[in-house]
Amino acid sequence: MRFLTICAVLLLTACSANDQAEVEVNVDTCDLEYTRYQATVTGYCQEAQAILPLEIPTIEKTIVLRSISSIPEVFWYSTKMKYSLVKQAEQAPLVFIIAGTGASYNSEKMISLQKTLFQQGYHVISLSSPTYSNFIINLDSSTDFPGVLEQDAKNLYRIMQKVYQQVITENNVVATTFSLTGYSLGGAHSAYVAKLDESEQTFNFEKVVLINPPVSLYNSVNILDSYLDLKENGPDAAATMLDDIFRGFANSYAEQESSSFSQSAIYALFEDAQLSEAQLKLLIGASFRMSSTDMLFALDVSYNVGGIIYKNHVIDKFESITHSMYRASVITFKDYFEKVLVPWQQESEVNLTREELIARLGLKNIESYLRNTTKISLVTNADDIILAEGEVKYLQDVFGARAKIFPRGGHCGNIDRVSFVAYMHSQFQGVDE
Repeated sequence: MRFLTICAVLLLTACSANDQAEVEVNVDTCDLEYTRYQATVTGYCQEAQAILPLEIPTIEKTIVLRSISSIPEVFWYSTKMKYSLVKQAEQAPLVFIIAGTGASYNSEKMISLQKTLFQQGYHVISLSSPTYSNFIINLDSSTDFPGVLEQDAKNLYRIMQKVYQQVITENNVVATTFSLTGYSLGGAHSAYVAKLDESEQTFNFEKVVLINPPVSLYNSVNILDSYLDLKENGPDAAATMLDDIFRGFANSYAEQESSSFSQSAIYALFEDAQLSEAQLKLLIGASFRMSSTDMLFALDVSYNVGGIIYKNHVIDKFESITHSMYRASVITFKDYFEKVLVPWQQESEVNLTREELIARLGLKNIESYLRNTTKISLVTNADDIILAEGEVKYLQDVFGARAKIFPRGGHCGNIDRVSFVAYMHSQFQGVDE
């Protein structure tokens, strides 16, 4: 049995832009044993896929946010910020989508969301995560490290305004209203952007949907880092898997194609393997580590941190970076947090404690707003791997009737499944599931 073969009857008939998603559930449609790790890696294949358009009219876009001459030469291939637009034929509501940790605007999950929302009649603008290298490289700020949600929200909000003005001018987009969504870290970012918009009132978002967000970014990334410390497969298992992934990652980066080395591409390296639950956890942890490696390298070069390359060392486009990438691949999020993020933030806030910074890296920091706003809803899974003990209950308590908790699906594993697409239809069209 191929590891990533999904034996479901795939309902991939193309639909017109305004067709309603079909709400048929087909359980047990694949022969993979269900675990939340299986669902995270392969998708929740025990439920049928929703009927989504096979193709949508995606327009690849770029925008200049900082002078090209100020971007380090090693990033010569990434001198403009990339995003995408999916445009309706007529005036329509517009929704922004924010990608998850280390993911690009055109990652697999983003494309699923684009299809879901375009099918419901929305213009769609998709943005990469602030933790994605192309975003970091092009960010017109010399002070904001990714991961501090309030700072990320300000950067995202500013960029949203710029790209919206660009699509008005270049693509004649007419938006009747604005909405916002994002998955994983992008879900947390959406909450903070929505709160910022309450005071700025540029978009006055009509609807905001948080998809599988972390309650505490610190808790979630430490969970993912811990998967590389498993003992079930022997002391060398994590190192071996990291080395296998790193070789593919380093070759991709050397060819200046790192942006295509996505989480799904990492999982595909093991598509012929029949992995145990423990090995699935290793794979999830390793894919997260490779994603953070890309982020750390972009940060180190762009901000002259001196963490994995020599401080003040200028890397030209012909220099091998393999050794730097390997050093970055063994750095955990806890290392990044303690040795880079905390000191960096304390330079501007000398009395800031690590505990106060941890509190800023999550939804509890804006709990009062989330409890009282009616425009924000939340969807997640009871077995989401990035949620620590008690956090599902916390989300139910904060969002109340605005929370939809599916019993299973892992982390974003059901994002293209019929029940999830039906839920999104109910949120964006005001129709019962």
